Amino acid sequence: MAELGEVLGPDYVPGHGTKENRAGKLAEAGGKTVVNALIPFRGLVREVSGAAPAERRYNAALDAGLVRRGFLRGLAVARGCKLTTNPPIKG
Repeated sequence: MAELGEVLGPDYVPGHGTKENRAGKLAEAGGKTVVNALIPFRGLVREVSGAAPAERRYNAALDAGLVRRGFLRGLAVARGCKLTTNPPIKG
C-alpha cells in the first residue's frame, strides 16, 4: 500500500479538490485551439510518433494502480486493518 501511495499520490476525494480557475481553463482551451490550428494533422503525427499510444498506456497504468489501491484499501477496511499511509486529499 505504501509503495502504491508513493507512486499514485494522495487518494481522490470528490469535492475536496482545488478550486477551478476559470481564466486558466479558458487560456488553456485557447492555447490548445491555436496549437491545433498551427499544426495540421497533429493527431496523426502523435499516433505515428508513438506519443498517443504511450499516453494511453500511461493512463491505463495509472487507472489500474488507482483501482488496485482502492481494492486493497477496501480489503484492509473489511479485515479491520489500521490504514495510516496515504491520507485522502484535504480541501
